[in-house]
Amino acid sequence: MNQHRLFRCISTWLLVCIIALSFSIPAAEAVGNSGVNRFNVVVVLDASGSMRRVDPEGYRYRAITQFTNLLAERGNVLGSIVFHTGIAGEQNMVPVQKQAEKDAAVSLLESIPADGGWTNIGAGLSQAVSMIESCGDPSLPSVILLLSDGNTEMSTDEETQDSLDMKAEALQAAREKGISIYSVCLNADQTADISEMQQISDATGGVFQEVTAAEDLQETFNTFYELIYGTSTIPLFSDVIPASGRLETAFDIPGIGVEEVNIIIYGDVSALRLLRPDGSESAASQMSFDGFSMLKLTDILPGTWTLVTEGVPGDDIRINMVYNTDLGIEVSAEPSDPMITPDDMVTITARLTGNAGAADSSQQYIGYSAELLVMDAYGDYVESTPMQVAGDHFEAVRSFDEGVYYYKVAVTGNHMEKESAGVGPLTSAAGAAVEQVNTAPVPVDDVVKATVNIWPFKGGSYTLDLNTLATDAEDSALNYKILSSSFIEGTDYTVDADGVLRMDHFSLSKGAFTVRATDSGGLSCEIEVIVHAINIGIVTLIVLGILALVAAAIFGVLLYIALNKPFRGTISAQSYCNGVFRGTPRTPRRGRCKLAAFGMDSVGLDYQKSYFQATGQNYVELCTNVPVIWNGQETRKVRITSGAEVTITIRRDDPRKLYVRFDSRMRGGGRRGGRGPVRRH
Repeated sequence: MNQHRLFRCISTWLLVCIIALSFSIPAAEAVGNSGVNRFNVVVVLDASGSMRRVDPEGYRYRAITQFTNLLAERGNVLGSIVFHTGIAGEQNMVPVQKQAEKDAAVSLLESIPADGGWTNIGAGLSQAVSMIESCGDPSLPSVILLLSDGNTEMSTDEETQDSLDMKAEALQAAREKGISIYSVCLNADQTADISEMQQISDATGGVFQEVTAAEDLQETFNTFYELIYGTSTIPLFSDVIPASGRLETAFDIPGIGVEEVNIIIYGDVSALRLLRPDGSESAASQMSFDGFSMLKLTDILPGTWTLVTEGVPGDDIRINMVYNTDLGIEVSAEPSDPMITPDDMVTITARLTGNAGAADSSQQYIGYSAELLVMDAYGDYVESTPMQVAGDHFEAVRSFDEGVYYYKVAVTGNHMEKESAGVGPLTSAAGAAVEQVNTAPVPVDDVVKATVNIWPFKGGSYTLDLNTLATDAEDSALNYKILSSSFIEGTDYTVDADGVLRMDHFSLSKGAFTVRATDSGGLSCEIEVIVHAINIGIVTLIVLGILALVAAAIFGVLLYIALNKPFRGTISAQSYCNGVFRGTPRTPRRGRCKLAAFGMDSVGLDYQKSYFQATGQNYVELCTNVPVIWNGQETRKVRITSGAEVTITIRRDDPRKLYVRFDSRMRGGGRRGGRGPVRRH
């Protein structure tokens, strides 16, 4: 059985929301957070031939241009990759220091036309992960932006499976390195299998988006920017330029949390000016692109600014604003003792910070609100408490019932959102003056590796008792939670009430689970479980089989031979359309070879559904999706013997022709003409 077919059955959309709490910080300790958002970013673009069909206007380039130009002027590390059958081009990652680095990444993407080739997603992702590992800044988090219009597809089943295996390895490497993949499936013709693109994001903690119209790509990439950088788009204006030809748009910048301001103008304008709160003109950088313009403001002053736009009266114009935020949160508590009683009142403070320093007045908190989020020892939310502004910080005063807790602060407002790091464990107990010593659970193995053999005609299965993954000196039983997985819950695996994980389907040939074991005192450890599913194949069956399975092995070999006979020669196929011959000879290995692999112009056949079938003899068979004319007769199957040159048309009077020739390598295989073009009539 073909492994590709086993691994492609992905049917559910699961966007995993992960609460990553592995804290061992005393409640007394302030948690520092600079708040500055910088990332290693690699844009990976599909350049297979179908991309030109689904996006003929090149909206994808505008979307990527806008995304890259929203990046802060300094600090991000940016690269780009183009793939189809293989890697078509790449711009290595470099730190963004000026506009030139952004332009170089986009130029590479635009320079390689989508004019052919297959969809080798595995190669694109593998190269992106390798680029981050070799050229990225190890101190920064990393994201990959993947844009494609379909699922993995190569010219042969073997090549397709190679790409799928490469993808599985890349996803596992991304998980291990903490790389999030944000994927977009441009499904304009409604033929794409979106499940593969969705799983790529789910497996790595990223986000998936299906787009059915290319013109919506710009909005999608803008949404990704908001999710990655913790900001949101602020609509400023959407109407027409007034009769005066001059439009003034006022907007406010808060007192803390904004590092840069990006203003995006959609529509034709003749002039742009930006006025500071005091009325003076700002020297904000201006950039013009296909379909939109941008202003990037770095000399930040809180207050009311004014954008002056000039253009043709009556022209449509839309103006949005996106912050680059440097919002940070410092959390502290009083009393500072991590051991308290239920009668103790704990004052928890959260102070906002930015590049300019910490907030020093209540004015800087205008537009912001904060909540104290409380979790139990196992990371499950218990409750939230609104926090109040008290001078230069947010504040909440509360007691804690008996138990073990973690807490963090979530700040929203001014079109930004931020969560602090978690603080804990905080233990509340009657008579807590005597501190009890608690030690964290210990993994039996930091990494658990399992190999599952998938036999022909039979799927594999895997069972794991999560309760066996860790031990604890104080607790005989631990709380186990799957934090993330590259496999699909409910489709690939389930976990029963007793904590037993069961798998009987493998959407990836290699994937992993991250499991957290937590004790009753709130301390935890993490274990990585890596599962490698191997389709062992007929040959391995024969090697590993025993005498009792000889009959089954022989049957399997015979079936394999029947379905995967070799091509024993070279196939030349050319189209003739409008006086032009086009086509490239191929020497396929075995099974089927699609007509799409020959790079021909259309003669009325569906090249994806028409193929050459290997026979293992000195002839091949051409199977077509519709009847064709051959030797004056209609047929869907044409037998082509070695050295013979065959002419095929869709209709008897059709000037378009398909010329086919097969040259066998078998001794006595008939006339041998080498690998040259077919004879043209």
